[in-house]
Amino acid sequence: MKSKILVVGDAPLVMGFRLAGLENTVQVSEQTIQAELEKALANPEYGIIIANENLLNKIDWRLRRKLDSIAYPVIIPMPDYTGKSAEGDEIRQLIKRALGFDLGAKK
Repeated sequence: MKSKILVVGDAPLVMGFRLAGLENTVQVSEQTIQAELEKALANPEYGIIIANENLLNKIDWRLRRKLDSIAYPVIIPMPDYTGKSAEGDEIRQLIKRALGFDLGAKK
């Protein structure tokens, strides 16, 4: 089963991924990110959702809790154009949550 990547964010993030060749992008604001994320979660064709980290911090706590507890789709917070990042999951932790085991663990 193939999964699509969706980018949800502000204009610079969305435009950057469009220039990189990703077609599934949604430009959002603080007022619309909640609704767009809920629509994306309801669509089973998206396996990875890349979202603007600053806008993710503005969503309702109930949706935040849901995003933190699901394994699929994988939500990847992306810092905005300033490069400043709040504390977020490392990619390894996101993969571990999605797969259920740690790929980097030594036997």
